[in-house]
Amino acid sequence: MRRSAFAAARTGTKFKRVLLFGVGLALLCAAVIRFEPPSRAAAQPTLGALPVIWSLPVDPYRDPMVRKVCPDPALTPVLDGRPIRVDLKPAQPLVVGEIPAKWWRKPPVTDPGWWLNFQALTWMSAPAVRAARDHQLGSLTAMIRQMVTFHVVNPDPGDIRFGWDEGTALRRLATENCLYALTREPALVDGMEADVAVLTGKRYAGPPKMAVHNHGMMANLRMIDAAKILGRPEWAAVAVDRILSEAPLAFSAQGVSFEQSSLYQQVNAGLWENAAKALEGFPGYDSQAAKIRALVRKAERVQAFMTAPDGDIVQVGDADRVAGRKRAVRGDLVLRDDETGWMIGRTSWTDPNAIHYTVRYGPGRRAHGQEDRAGGLTWSALGTRILVGTGRYNYDTKEPLSTYRREPRSQNVATPADGRIHRGGTSTVTAVTKPDTHRVKVFDTVYGEPHRREITIAQHQARLVVRDAFEGVRAWSQSWHLDPAWMLVSGAVGDDELTFRHPSGQRLTIATTGRVAGIWFGDARGPHGWVFPKEREKKPAYELSFAAPGGAPVETIFKIY
Repeated sequence: MRRSAFAAARTGTKFKRVLLFGVGLALLCAAVIRFEPPSRAAAQPTLGALPVIWSLPVDPYRDPMVRKVCPDPALTPVLDGRPIRVDLKPAQPLVVGEIPAKWWRKPPVTDPGWWLNFQALTWMSAPAVRAARDHQLGSLTAMIRQMVTFHVVNPDPGDIRFGWDEGTALRRLATENCLYALTREPALVDGMEADVAVLTGKRYAGPPKMAVHNHGMMANLRMIDAAKILGRPEWAAVAVDRILSEAPLAFSAQGVSFEQSSLYQQVNAGLWENAAKALEGFPGYDSQAAKIRALVRKAERVQAFMTAPDGDIVQVGDADRVAGRKRAVRGDLVLRDDETGWMIGRTSWTDPNAIHYTVRYGPGRRAHGQEDRAGGLTWSALGTRILVGTGRYNYDTKEPLSTYRREPRSQNVATPADGRIHRGGTSTVTAVTKPDTHRVKVFDTVYGEPHRREITIAQHQARLVVRDAFEGVRAWSQSWHLDPAWMLVSGAVGDDELTFRHPSGQRLTIATTGRVAGIWFGDARGPHGWVFPKEREKKPAYELSFAAPGGAPVETIFKIY
């Protein structure tokens, strides 16, 4: 139904839409691009094959397009005649103009996230803005030459190798948009066209090849920027057409992102807000922009639910610990969304000591999700985080700290000893929410065998009870991950009760009918006993494993006081 509403708003032929964009872009370009590139005399000095920029066609302090597509300037000056060094750890510092050509196809670091940043040259934008503002035009020329060199020595192979995947291409286009907005340098245009070709072809991250994804929206927004800068209305027409067709598919009916991550709930809400702003920049699209803003308002409501009472989001899925959305949602204290598999509850929108919990279930893992859908939990009480998600370290498939996030035991779940994930397994919930108690029951076959989890959250006591039972499984265990602030006071492997203390003076007792089978805290030999507040940052935190004697049901009680 929502899709048809958007479709009905898209009247006219594709030719008319392109023509409309042409008119809109002409008006925008008249307001934004006020200067033509200066002619360069043949006698101007050169840096390699690219003439040195001797003046800027725009004032980077005032030009609205520069402010839109460029980041804040680097703090460190980028002086002419001195090496431009960029620190991209864990690699050695890069020097613009001296990067070995072979690195573009065989980077010196194994983390794909590092590759993306490196091959997109995103690290050049802030120094370029600083060079432009300081009128260090030799340095600015060197950075443009580095971008041009990338395309010369590493042309598009026609597939996702060597930095020619859609995620890298859209970020590289953002860098090129900034460099071109600063300089109007024609040498950049071929590279921009090559990157747009990736984003308009079979590598595009969205329908029909794959589900709606944040990369697709980022690509569309970067293409609209490039279209305005270069005067290419056909690029904007493609991007806007995709925005309109994908909008009804980006969130569930309640506004939950399908990417299964609290962080990417925020990312997607922000991207679609920017999409609405972009549509408002073209004549005749106000009604479509208003419909997208209505979707964003629902997504922002979900953001508030995913924000713990301390003001930061819960780390569920691939998520960093970042500030959340503090604005209260009137009335409702519980969100349940079967379409995406989230249940979130809290006792207050204003009390910093409110109880807050999340339960994950539902569809199989996708996008930025983790293996938490067998009733994975987070829980806060008395203003303190207790059970937490581990977050993400990076996306390096050879890094144990990274690959651990895809294992079930990295979550607050119960798993058989083999820990195998069955993609056909399903999970559903029933829930009863009363003023004094919330009871949630999860039924699943995520790990191949029938499993039942019963969760009882006392709404006016800092008490949580979790009971797990498997059918036909003799060796299984519960996994628990505590916030890094908690320190062990008493208890050991083999016991049935543990006590922890918090810097605030609070105490946490954990009593189980099972047996404490493992306690880890920052294990240097493996991935256990860590949480990741942000990408590539780790903190030691207690990880616990409670075994089920003979496969019998296990009940574990958490109480903070």
